[in-house]
Amino acid sequence: GDNPAPFKQGSGRLELADDIVKQPLAMRVIVNRIWKEHFGTGLVDTPSNFGVTGERPTNPDLLEFLAARFQTDGMSIKKLTREIMLSNVYQLSTTLDQKDFAVDSGNRLYWRANKRRMTAEQLRDSVLMVAGNLDDSIGGPSKDLTPAYTRRTLYGRVSRYRLDEYLQLFDFPPPNISAEKRFSTTVPLQRLFLMNSDFVQAESELLAKNVEDAGDTTAKIRKLYQLIYGRSPSEKEIELGLHYIQSEPMQEYLEGKAAAAAEAEKASRAALSAKASDKKDKLGSVKNVTMNGPDADGNPGGADKVIPAAGGPATDEEMGDGMMAGVKNSAERPGRVPNSPKDVKYKPTALGRYAKVLLSSSEFIYID
Repeated sequence: GDNPAPFKQGSGRLELADDIVKQPLAMRVIVNRIWKEHFGTGLVDTPSNFGVTGERPTNPDLLEFLAARFQTDGMSIKKLTREIMLSNVYQLSTTLDQKDFAVDSGNRLYWRANKRRMTAEQLRDSVLMVAGNLDDSIGGPSKDLTPAYTRRTLYGRVSRYRLDEYLQLFDFPPPNISAEKRFSTTVPLQRLFLMNSDFVQAESELLAKNVEDAGDTTAKIRKLYQLIYGRSPSEKEIELGLHYIQSEPMQEYLEGKAAAAAEAEKASRAALSAKASDKKDKLGSVKNVTMNGPDADGNPGGADKVIPAAGGPATDEEMGDGMMAGVKNSAERPGRVPNSPKDVKYKPTALGRYAKVLLSSSEFIYID
């Protein structure tokens, strides 16, 4: 009214909240957001704007009904969620009907279910869970998201100054503004992350180890499909999987890497031997010469120089920083995690690479 009564209880926050809840608009806003969570879009698809500049509700009568029912049920979110999920509209399939599509191509009247891509948090948690590496402990401080961090993404540190690059890549809203919803983008770097990141590589290799006792290669493929997709593969999918594993280009890569490592070690030993001989001629004798490569001053027997074996653990330089480790130039992009742990090591295998292909597919990253 024109003469609102002043709040008198403490700071007045509780009275303010009570006054907000008494407004009919508040009931419409909350049920619209609950609806949006279940269907991907709201009956009013501008969740923070019910005013003249916002979108009109696609079904005003349904919005009014849900708001009234929500109040009648004591503002129970659980009861409203149950009612929505038991409705016919929630149980529709994703089947495309050309007649309905011609009338409502955006599916704003909900004539079918929408396929929804996983959020950044759901995607990362699902990879960890499928690989059997998810730490689902509750509570505690947040930490930087790195390939070595296995807790739920909920506990990843979110900086208002510089958002984690993985979260930003998969459409996490900017934390320094009020975001009413997430917008979905499709960019090449998302696919490159799934193909090349050390996080996905390491979890795929762990997943491959978990199916080693399944039997022959066909049995391993079947178990991977059960773990990743929750279904059995078709005969065609088994055939494709067997062909991929048998002709996996990683084998050629490993052979080339082994040959290059052998040549590098041979050249290093030859150079070290030449330097040792030269110094022996000058000094008359050489004591305590090791074969670990020259030190920073070029003297033999200095700091260890490790030449990685073919298919061996990744080096610190190969690991990079943060969740984007393994993706080209990740250390040069803004948003990377500085000085992040680099203790995720993995040995690439053909089966692990195949598991990564399955984890990167649309069937895994979309909710059907």
